[in-house]
Amino acid sequence: MATTEWRALGQALVGLRLEYVALAAMVLLLEFVLRAIRWRILLGPVHPGVRVGALFHATVIGAAVNTLLPARAGEVARPLVAVRRTGAPLAATVTTTVVERMFDLVGLLSVFLLMLAVLPTTDGPEGVLVRNLRRYGTLMGGAGVVGLGVLAVGSRRRERLHGWLAAATRLLPGRLASPVQRVLDGLVDGMTALSRPGHALLALLCTLALWMNGVLSIEILLAAFRIDLPLGAAAFTAVAIALTVVLPQAPGFVGVFHVAIEKTLVLWGLDTAPAKGFAMVFWGISFLPVTCLGLWALWREGLSLGEVLMRPQATPRASKRS
Repeated sequence: MATTEWRALGQALVGLRLEYVALAAMVLLLEFVLRAIRWRILLGPVHPGVRVGALFHATVIGAAVNTLLPARAGEVARPLVAVRRTGAPLAATVTTTVVERMFDLVGLLSVFLLMLAVLPTTDGPEGVLVRNLRRYGTLMGGAGVVGLGVLAVGSRRRERLHGWLAAATRLLPGRLASPVQRVLDGLVDGMTALSRPGHALLALLCTLALWMNGVLSIEILLAAFRIDLPLGAAAFTAVAIALTVVLPQAPGFVGVFHVAIEKTLVLWGLDTAPAKGFAMVFWGISFLPVTCLGLWALWREGLSLGEVLMRPQATPRASKRS
C-alpha cells in the first residue's frame, strides 16, 4: 500500500468513537449467547439435562478454533466439546448442528430480503457484485428453506425412518450392523425438535434475532466511524460477509473478510480509506473478543487446541471448575 493510502487509512481511524466500538463488540458477543440458546432448544428434546452454559462454552470454543485453525475446524470442534461437556449423544448432537445451519440459511434469507428492499442498482464492477449477491443469496436462502422443510418432514416420520434404517443395516456384516444403526438412529433423533412446533418456532425466532443482531452491530460500528449510511447498507454488508465466509478459509478468514466489507461499502459511495478502516476494526471486534473467550473456555474445560478435535469420551469430561 502506498504511503498516501496509509495516511488516508490513519485519518479514517482518527476520531473513532470507542464507546460505539465497545458496544458493537458486545452486540457481536450476544450472537453467541443466542446461538447457545437456540442449540439448547434443538438439543433439549434429545438430552433434556443439557444447559445453555455448557453449550455456550462449546460455541465460543468452536469460534476460537475457527479463528486459529484453517478449514473451519471449529465446526468439528463445537459438537465434540458439547458432547464432552454434557454427555449428549454424539450423533444427535451432530445432527442438531446441521439443523442449525439450515436455520442460519433461513436467517441469511431474512437479512437478504431486507437488503433487497433498499438495494441500489448500479453499473460497473459494483453492479456485478450486486448481481452475484442476489444470485447466491437467493440460492442459499432457498436451500435453507428447502433443507428445513425436508428435515421437518423427516422429524415427523422418525419411527418410519428408524424402521428403514434398521432394515438397511441388517444387510451389513454382523459386527458393523449394530454400531452403524446406533449412529444412524442418533442422527434421526437429532431432528426431534423440528417435530415440535413450539421448539421449531423458538429456534426460528432465535435465528432471526441473531442475524438481525449482526446487522445491528454493523450499524453501530458505522456510527463509530461517523459514517452515515442507511440500514440497508448494514444488511448488504452482513449478507456479503456471510456469503464470503461460508466455505472453508484461512484461519480467521483473513483477507476475504476484509475485501468483502471493503467492496460492499465502496458500493454505497464510501471512499476506500474509511472502508478499509471499517473492515479492519470490524474484523477485530468480530474475532478477537470471542477468540479470547473461547481460549478461556478451553482452559476451563482442561483442553488444548490439539485435544479439542479428538473424539470425546463416553462420559462428560469435568471442567476445571464446575
